Amino acid sequence: MSELIAKQRGRLRSMILWLLYQSPKRGIDIIDDIYKMTWGFWKPSPGSVYPLLSKMEEEGLIRKIDGEKYTITDKGIKEIEGIIPLKHRSSIIDAIEELEGLATFFAEADKTQLSQYKERIEKALRKIEEVIKGG
Repeated sequence: MSELIAKQRGRLRSMILWLLYQSPKRGIDIIDDIYKMTWGFWKPSPGSVYPLLSKMEEEGLIRKIDGEKYTITDKGIKEIEGIIPLKHRSSIIDAIEELEGLATFFAEADKTQLSQYKERIEKALRKIEEVIKGG
């Protein structure tokens, strides 16, 4: 297993809380969203997600609504406030820190997998450069 995937597994709890902060989700939606967030580099297994959801529910970080969706509680929001920039607190510095984190992620990523997204990454970089230049 790659070091990158191992690091992501360690972040699963925070990733779940962040996703639930955005909107209530079913377990399968969380798995799919993490797969998309990591650009296909990592898809957590149901065997790691569902037991963690149960544990987080017991800890009062999340709760079930509508019988199948999970939502974050105030306690869950407090747990992630210090480590993930939340949308309602976004600022330029938050965005820059996120970009720096993405640069580190790409530096550690498998270059053969990363190369298939080269055009999309370059397009995003051009957009950012245009904004910086005032265009």
